[in-house]
Amino acid sequence: MKTTFFLMVLVAAMTWSRSSAQPTDPQACLNAFKTTSSGCLESLKGVVHGHFHGIKKECCATVSTVSDLCWPLLFPSMPYIRFVIKGICTIKYSLH
Repeated sequence: MKTTFFLMVLVAAMTWSRSSAQPTDPQACLNAFKTTSSGCLESLKGVVHGHFHGIKKECCATVSTVSDLCWPLLFPSMPYIRFVIKGICTIKYSLH
């Protein structure tokens, strides 16, 4: 019993490592949308209120390149919004 416990602790210690993931930079997330045409971020905020028509094709191209880790920073109370926006872009412009 003690040997089994010792082996489990030893294996756990050998396999444990710190995460190599870097924290997401909120400013970099915003800059991705600021480099596109004016109104991209505003049209994405409009989706929250049900206004789906304002998303342009170049904005959808930016949406497809933004990391999934940025969406909770941009819309903290709506974790599902990235799927809605990407779905709209896929249907509207066949982007994915």
